[in-house]
Amino acid sequence: MKMIKKRIGYLVFATILICMSGCGRKETGSELLTETKEAVEPVKETVEPAVEETAQGIALHIYSGDEQAENIVRQTVYMDEVSERGVMEQLVAALEMDPAVELKSVSFGTHGGEKVVMLDLNQAFADYVSRMSTSGEYIVMGSLTNTFLECYQSELLLLTVEGKVLETGHAIYEEYLGMYPYVEAPYRIQEMVLGEGDMKISCPQIEGLADEQIQGKWNRIFLGTEERVMDTWDGSGSYEVNYEVKTMTPDTLSILMNGYIYGEEEKPYSFKYTYNIDLNTGESIRLKDHVDVQKVAENMFSGTGYYVDEALAPHFVERLSAIYESPDALARSLEGYDYSEDGSAPYGYSYIADGRVWICMEVPHELGDYIEIELDAQ
Repeated sequence: MKMIKKRIGYLVFATILICMSGCGRKETGSELLTETKEAVEPVKETVEPAVEETAQGIALHIYSGDEQAENIVRQTVYMDEVSERGVMEQLVAALEMDPAVELKSVSFGTHGGEKVVMLDLNQAFADYVSRMSTSGEYIVMGSLTNTFLECYQSELLLLTVEGKVLETGHAIYEEYLGMYPYVEAPYRIQEMVLGEGDMKISCPQIEGLADEQIQGKWNRIFLGTEERVMDTWDGSGSYEVNYEVKTMTPDTLSILMNGYIYGEEEKPYSFKYTYNIDLNTGESIRLKDHVDVQKVAENMFSGTGYYVDEALAPHFVERLSAIYESPDALARSLEGYDYSEDGSAPYGYSYIADGRVWICMEVPHELGDYIEIELDAQ
């Protein structure tokens, strides 16, 4: 079953209709739209797109319809540089819009503490959308909204056509739009239960991935890891492993494995390991691939740039100073986090959740064996 990202489709602006002057209606063709626009506080400084530079180019998330035109999905494209019109050109291509569709202007502001993107498109866009079915219009409007909101890290979008309200045969777009629901990934994670008796392992298996080679490679890795443990387990006590899918998008799969060993002690020994996969290349994603480990280490030593459970924070600081004599030593350790393609044992693990990077760092048993650390956005 496809996982749906539960986000607000429409943020309904309070529809308190106040009598407006005739010029207000003439300006936009809608009193409500005029009122909504006037409530936006313009942003004076330049607003830069929130994108990531990679080896392939600048990564941009573009939303569009799936092959069945049933759901909005997210894909990644790579550009030499990202501009407002460049984003629109990518959308036109992804949605197979009329090539005459153009973005006339983009402006930014705030309303009630939330960031607002204001788009003005040409008449060709209105003509194109008006010819679509209800579901087709939903896909186009949702893809446009999600792409610009994510690119410019905003919460609300206001759309006009040639400065006026967009009216189609299905809707009048007078109010703010928020993120539309979208399909997280066109594949599934299926549980494979291994072991018997006092050993129980929940092993993840990918199903439905378009690239069968990548799917097969990682399913063998997941299964092989657990089978090796089963072969070496001495049978004393009990052994349990389960998993949490932390990120599941068309581009990235991040899985946290949680293990527990129950013996004579009242408190079980716990352990963690992770899998982070680039589904475009089939390669492992390591901590050093998406954060500056030197900067992370310096921040940790200075007590900034990360979040841990408040009760564990003092113990974590003590742990750092006891093990690592300097930020450089910690950075060298962080550089070795996560599985590499050469099969070498990692120094620790990380995972990705809600766009943030988390580190799983080993601590003494009395503190829970592992501590999970959320890093500030890099």
